Amino acid sequence: MIFDVEQWRKPSPDEMIAFIHRIKEPEGNPSGSILVFRRHLSPLSVYKYLVARFGAPYGFQTLAKRQGDSDNLFHWDYLIKAGPLMLWIQGGNRDVHVHVSGKKMKPKDWVRFAKTLKSDFARWGAEMSKVAAALEKWNIVSNRYVMVADACAQFHDLLTDEAQAPDFTPQKRRTEAGIKRYQRQIEKIGERANRVFSASLSLDLITPVLAESFVNMIIFLARKDELKRNPRQYEQYIRQHIDTRVFDLHLKCDAFTAGVDPEHEDYKAFKRVMDRRNYNLHGNIDPAKDAIETVYFDKFTPLYEQGADPILELFRKKEAVFDISGVLRRYHDVHSFFQYVLGLMESNARKEIEFLMDDSEFGFDIKRNRLGRLFASHEAMMLLPLQYDDELKVDWQ
Repeated sequence: MIFDVEQWRKPSPDEMIAFIHRIKEPEGNPSGSILVFRRHLSPLSVYKYLVARFGAPYGFQTLAKRQGDSDNLFHWDYLIKAGPLMLWIQGGNRDVHVHVSGKKMKPKDWVRFAKTLKSDFARWGAEMSKVAAALEKWNIVSNRYVMVADACAQFHDLLTDEAQAPDFTPQKRRTEAGIKRYQRQIEKIGERANRVFSASLSLDLITPVLAESFVNMIIFLARKDELKRNPRQYEQYIRQHIDTRVFDLHLKCDAFTAGVDPEHEDYKAFKRVMDRRNYNLHGNIDPAKDAIETVYFDKFTPLYEQGADPILELFRKKEAVFDISGVLRRYHDVHSFFQYVLGLMESNARKEIEFLMDDSEFGFDIKRNRLGRLFASHEAMMLLPLQYDDELKVDWQ
C-alpha cells in the first residue's frame, strides 16, 4: 500500500494515538525505516502536495513547534495511513524526513517511493497551484553592510591588539646570545610589520566603503513610498554624491525627525574620511604629505641627521606609514557618524534598522515591496545517524 499513493488517507485520532504507543522491537527501536531526502524530493513540492491533499499540517511536530517563529528544527509534519503501514513525513529546514513504520525499506524501495510520490503530483496539480498561490515568496538578500562591517571588525581587532609600537631599542650584540636575541627581535618586529601593514591598509581602504554601505542601507530600508514605486528615482538617488545622499536622508526617507547638520562634528569627521577616499583609492603620492624621513646626499653618500640601528630604524619609520592610530581614529569616526544618523530617526524605526544591521541576510518580498527578518541569527540541525537519499548506492534514474 505504500506505493499505492491513491489509497493513502488521513489517520483517525485513535490511529494517531496508537502510532505513538506502537509496539517496539526487542532492541527498543520501532520497526520500520527512515530516510532523509535532501536531493530527490523538494520540501516545497512535497509540502504543496500534502497540503493540497490532506489540508494543513496536523502531525506531532507541528503541534509541538514554536508558533509564530521560523526558529524550529521541524516546521511541519503529516501522519499518513498507507494500508497497514503508517507514514510520518516531516519537513526540516532544507530536507524531508520520511519514516515508514512497519516496513524495512531497501534502497530500491526508496527510489520507487520517490518516483511514485512525484508521479502523483500531476493528479493534484491544480490544487497544488492554489497552495502555491497562497504562499509568500521571499528573496533572501545578502546584507552587504554586514559583510563589509565584519571584514572591518577583523582588521580593527588586529590593529587594536598591535596598537602599541614595539621596542625598537637594539639588543646588545657583543656575545653570541646577544646576537640571537637581536635576530629574534628583528624577526618578531618583521612579522608584526607584515600583519599591521596589511590590516592598516585594508581597514583604511574599506572604512569609506563601510560608511557608504551604511548610508545606502538606511536609504533602502527607510526610503519613502515614492522611491519604492519608482525604481528609476531610487537608482538616481543612490548614485548621487555621498554628501547629497546624506543631506537628503530626511527628505527621501521615512522616520527622520531632522536632517544631518553639516556643522556637526560627527558629520565633519565623516566628510574627512570620505574626502580621503579618492586620494587612497587612486594611489596618489604627495611627496610632502607622504614623507616619512629626510636624508641628505653628497653625490652618492647618504647622510642622516641621526644615527640608529639600520634595520630597526627601517621598521620604526614604517610605523608612520602604517598610521595605526590614524586608521583606528577614522574607523571610530565613521561609527560615531552612524550613531549620529540613527539618533535622528524615530525610536521604532531605529530599532528595526539596528536589528537588521546585525543580520548577514534578510528577506525581501518583491511583490509586496516588503522586507523582514526570516530566520534566527543561528543555524541549527540535529546530528543523528540517519541515512540520506544522496548517500544511497542506488540508481535514481
